[in-house]
Amino acid sequence: MKNGIRASLWNGKAFAPGWMTWSQGTIGQLKFGAPPRKQAANLHDLGTSEVIPGFVDTLLHGFAGVDCGDGSAAALDRMSRALAATGVTTAYAGMYPLSLGDYRAAAKRWKQWRSKRGTARTRFIGWHSEGPFIARGMRGALPAKAILKPSAEAAKELVNACDGWLKICTFAPEVKGALDACEVFRKHGVMPSVGHSDAGYLDCQAAAATGELAITHMGNRIQPLSAREPGPIGYAMAGGIHWAAVIPDMVHVAPEAVRLWARTPALRKRLMACSDNLSHAGLPADSFTSGGQRLQRSGAVAIDKQGSLAGTLDSLPELLLRMLRDGYLTLQQVIRLGCEVPGALAGDCGRLEVGLRPDFVVLENQKRIGAVWIGGRRVASS
Repeated sequence: MKNGIRASLWNGKAFAPGWMTWSQGTIGQLKFGAPPRKQAANLHDLGTSEVIPGFVDTLLHGFAGVDCGDGSAAALDRMSRALAATGVTTAYAGMYPLSLGDYRAAAKRWKQWRSKRGTARTRFIGWHSEGPFIARGMRGALPAKAILKPSAEAAKELVNACDGWLKICTFAPEVKGALDACEVFRKHGVMPSVGHSDAGYLDCQAAAATGELAITHMGNRIQPLSAREPGPIGYAMAGGIHWAAVIPDMVHVAPEAVRLWARTPALRKRLMACSDNLSHAGLPADSFTSGGQRLQRSGAVAIDKQGSLAGTLDSLPELLLRMLRDGYLTLQQVIRLGCEVPGALAGDCGRLEVGLRPDFVVLENQKRIGAVWIGGRRVASS
């Protein structure tokens, strides 16, 4: 069985002819130049195809008609296989605020999904819950009934209900009790992430004083940057935020702002892209129900009856590559935002590097996703 490829590989700055092999789920060799003759026989020869790391999405509520919060194990499997074909090789499942009972039920379904074997599919490494400890006035499209007052005890109950799946939790650090909840999250390996919040610069500084801090989506449902109150965006641009995500659909945030942040030195190794995909992402439906709301497609996004933004409908690779095609981002920035930085957060992916996972995609004409490989296995075409 062949356990490697020969192609034009991304070296962090450009493409160069090379080869790599993998074993037991990790890259064992990666070298540039021609492989030894004996080694070449064990490689899939992709010719001059350009290969980049697989994309990593830190907030994805669903795909292909499946919602991460209420999908059955079979539906989650279908979603993860459809998503894999887009080039997203690793993801965090996005959760709307749920009751503790609903979190427990979802955890059981996700455990059933994880036990399934077979076709290569997107690897979901945990959940990113948008709440429940958020500011009511900044909830946006999130359901009001599930928002809770933060406290250490409430955070423990949430973590326990998620049964090991919770890895990122969006919260509002300015709300009373939120910093106590934040410490519980860190103690249990959950990344606190500022979002749906009215926090100022000093609130973020307080939340980051004892550990790493993220921003769920820069420019959305947080204070804007201003001269008198820099807010979370200013704190991120000053280097205080460890992981700052942005939705690159050119609607949630202006493409010029994404370009500015991608060029900001303090954000170089911290800015990452997330899709904020809704359940019907990847489908042609013009009208659908998601998160309990009736929504309408408007280009790459969905809007509610009032015209407010509710989420996106194109995969993360497509959103980023569209910004590349329109001249707002360079290929190096696309790979950094979509693969390298979120891969560093995940810890074992996002770069073509020995010791990391053999997750990668073929980039056609530096503009479209071609073949996709996850864990060294080629994903079936959708």
